[in-house]
Amino acid sequence: MNKKKIWRTIVPALALSLALSACSSNGGDNAGNNSNNSNNGNNGGNDGENVVTASQLPILSASPYQLAGREEGAAEFQAAHADYESPYQNDTCVNITPDFVPADSGLSVFKYDASHETFVYYEGTAYPIGGDSSGDGVTSMAMADFTGDGAYELYFAYSNGANSRVGYFDPAQKTVTEISGAVFNGQPIVLSDSDSALAVCGAEVSDYESLTAMTLTPGDELASVYSADGKIQLEMKAAAE
Repeated sequence: MNKKKIWRTIVPALALSLALSACSSNGGDNAGNNSNNSNNGNNGGNDGENVVTASQLPILSASPYQLAGREEGAAEFQAAHADYESPYQNDTCVNITPDFVPADSGLSVFKYDASHETFVYYEGTAYPIGGDSSGDGVTSMAMADFTGDGAYELYFAYSNGANSRVGYFDPAQKTVTEISGAVFNGQPIVLSDSDSALAVCGAEVSDYESLTAMTLTPGDELASVYSADGKIQLEMKAAAE
């Protein structure tokens, strides 16, 4: 991995300092997932609880979150996205779409294993998410409807340089938005469900092979993403401020 990346330097410390348990607000064992979810994705952990947002769509996530790039659909994506030029030679594109993304959503996510640049592929168009090649790209995702339009947005955690951040892709508007205030210095994060909000947790990293193959287990909850007054908002937990 490029020495500018932060993960290999912080993984050993995380193994000592972050708790193995999931966010304390997760409420026990994870329940079943939406019956329309695809079973062809990459997350082997338990599906998230059926936490319901205002639109009555449950938040979809997995804990622990298993990032496992695979070849499925990658060649087709590259052919459709032929104008992309990686700054690295032999930069392999892999499919990192989580298995909880509904099959009828039309969404898929691809990541390059050297540059770590990540894209949502939707209705024949690639939308860059997760910063540029200076960071680690997208490392975990969740689905929720905080816009209240009755359709899922794709929420994602990523790093850009030394900072971890949270953003979302809204298929209805076909826009990518970084959530204001969602900056976490020098540590990886993972998304998990928490009551009617989406929890942003410090991540314990294990089974690390690369930034397209690792397991992230939620530790302390650092912040929550939720909908209020028709807007998507983020609230930092006191210990994370």
